[in-house]
Amino acid sequence: MADAIYAPSQFRLAIAPQADFATENTTQGEFYELDITSPTQPDMASGIIEDSRKRSDGKRVMSPTDTYRATTGGTYVIPFECIATGATLDLLLKSAIQDFVSEEATTPYQKVFNLDDGTTGPDFSADAGIMLTVLGADAENWSARNCIVRNLTLSASPGTNGGRLTASGEFMTGFDIDISSVTATTASWQSPGDIAGQVAYFPFQSYANCSVAAANLVPYSFSITMANGAVRVGNAAGLATNYHMPLFTADCEIVAKLDAITDDLIDTYRTNPAAGSAEVAVIMDWGTDDTDGHLKFLLNAIYTGPTTRDFGAESGVGVTLSYSGVDDGTNKALVATIANAIDRSW
Repeated sequence: MADAIYAPSQFRLAIAPQADFATENTTQGEFYELDITSPTQPDMASGIIEDSRKRSDGKRVMSPTDTYRATTGGTYVIPFECIATGATLDLLLKSAIQDFVSEEATTPYQKVFNLDDGTTGPDFSADAGIMLTVLGADAENWSARNCIVRNLTLSASPGTNGGRLTASGEFMTGFDIDISSVTATTASWQSPGDIAGQVAYFPFQSYANCSVAAANLVPYSFSITMANGAVRVGNAAGLATNYHMPLFTADCEIVAKLDAITDDLIDTYRTNPAAGSAEVAVIMDWGTDDTDGHLKFLLNAIYTGPTTRDFGAESGVGVTLSYSGVDDGTNKALVATIANAIDRSW
């Protein structure tokens, strides 16, 4: 082992839902591998509490005892970037949104999530919401239990990852990272795609609809970022007793062809900011409703600007349109729908 040389492609990452808040999932066959675009590791420094100051010890130079470090009570962050697949995206969405509306009882098991406007979030300590175990297989296997997705960005453009929708973000946990005697049986993991005939990817080139206020756009790229601001709560022997998500946000950015439709959207905002910031439906979807491979994002959003133009695009001048999801009491800030032919029994 001392002379081993590892290639980046040997580092693998998988996630599995937990049965409850406290119990790590160790059943290897329940892990879904993420199709990561680059290796990742837990940010071990994020979970270390440190206080470094010069004590009054009669010296004018730092001493080894002037720095205090502890892992008890820390929050660990695990960054990730992967190709979004039908087998894994619903897990990432549920972990980031933490509000589940419905799952159909029969194939393709279409699932619906939305950002909840409720005054209270899920009580994770009572096993509400969803907890994930994140498992890394590399030179030194590691495991992180009680993880949730704190922020998630889904983006697609023809020139990145073959146009396939890409997911990036952060897992967070208020529990220690296990790096001792961790089992990672990758042969038992579920593949990131091609499960039970489900559609594996969501290529930008295959989108079915990209529209704002019912007007169809010609997009050059698309991204949506959702965040819940999750933080740890409490301390029991150094471990979190719950999590709190103080604010849900959903922001969308579309780079689209400059034409009469996008120019009108921009001009309305410039000439009448109040009208330009009126609520509109922003839609990006793939496939057909209630069919395996269907994916749809619907934002009830306001335009946030500012507007920028790309004069260097070979496909024509592009314009960046930025929107933020809002909840008006009737329309949810974000509704996400996915059908992947996998029965989660949620």
